[in-house]
Amino acid sequence: MTKSFLATNRSVLVFLLVLSLFTLAVTVMAEATGYGLISTSFVKTLGKTLCLCLIAIAMDVVWGYCGILSLGHFAFFGIGGYAIGMWLMYARTEEIVAGSLANQPLPATAQELSDAIGTQIFGVVGSSDFPLIWSFAHSLPLQLLAILIVPGLLALVFGWLAFRSRVTGVYLSILTQAMTLALSLYLFQNDSGLRGNNGLSGLQNIPGVSASQDDVSIWFFWASAVALGLGYVLFAFVTSGKMGSVIRAIRDDEARVRFLGYHVESYKLFVFTITAMVAGIAGALYYPQAGIINPAEIAPIASIYLAVWVAIGGRGRLYGAVIGATLVSLLSSWFTGGSAPAINLGFYKIVWTDWWLVLLGLSFVAVTLFFPQGIGGLFDFVAVKRNSDYGPSEGAWRAEEGKPE
Repeated sequence: MTKSFLATNRSVLVFLLVLSLFTLAVTVMAEATGYGLISTSFVKTLGKTLCLCLIAIAMDVVWGYCGILSLGHFAFFGIGGYAIGMWLMYARTEEIVAGSLANQPLPATAQELSDAIGTQIFGVVGSSDFPLIWSFAHSLPLQLLAILIVPGLLALVFGWLAFRSRVTGVYLSILTQAMTLALSLYLFQNDSGLRGNNGLSGLQNIPGVSASQDDVSIWFFWASAVALGLGYVLFAFVTSGKMGSVIRAIRDDEARVRFLGYHVESYKLFVFTITAMVAGIAGALYYPQAGIINPAEIAPIASIYLAVWVAIGGRGRLYGAVIGATLVSLLSSWFTGGSAPAINLGFYKIVWTDWWLVLLGLSFVAVTLFFPQGIGGLFDFVAVKRNSDYGPSEGAWRAEEGKPE
């Protein structure tokens, strides 16, 4: 079975090889493990890019393969970030508070320690009590489970309600966008239990581990690379074989697939849920490298950007989603980080930090009009041109006529 899967999905081996070589190259050039040719901040940028590639693959499966244009998958990404961020912030604050209380003449009680931690975390929103949502923030295993369970459960409930009602097309996209907007607006409130607009900060430090940011950055980079590799293999398996054929058939003609006897809703619900869970994993790896998460990260515009990445890279191709996310992420860091030189036209000065979104929008329009299959489609076009034989087939009349007498 393994041979059959790898034989029909040689791109998986190619991708894993390229990813391994890329990871090795960054490791050799990083400050923590190599020659110091790549700064720690850029290692974090590359690690975050790998996480964005992972959620882009998930988006490609749900949209490019199954035909569900979800404008809410970045919400699952943010939920994963909040789940790990709660533990990181709680454990880090506990270390700081316990260290400060240790200098008192009398040891602090468990209640005093808890009150001090609550004041430190929630004082910014005028509170000191732990909300119910923080009940398991002290436990890393439970928060790791929450990274999978919460996005998966939300996607399962939402998908079951939407798919059983046979909501499709633009109406389903609007519903997913409404879900994301509702979640974002809720998190902006101070009484949401997640510090409102302040979000969770200080996530770049690993509690209980005395390591420099150089070491932490390369660790998260490795974890992101492993997660991307495993995610690619998982989704390549899901989109291959009979299941892959049914999923693509649902995208092309859902009514005919239902007429053939397949339970379309179950396939769509499976794809929607598993991609949401993977998006949660990607978010849990992304935000410790970013160092902070706030409700703006879950705004609907983020999910729209995600769809743009997949469209630019090429829908229906896992490697296309990786290309699109990598290209847009790195270019975004370059243009918005001040590295791109401004262009002085005499009558106007183009500052790329102001014009990057315009450039991204124009790129999306250009790809939609002139390269509807995206950048990944160019590779397929070259491969077809190289392997195509437009002459007569063996034994055809035209072949016989072309032979000399």
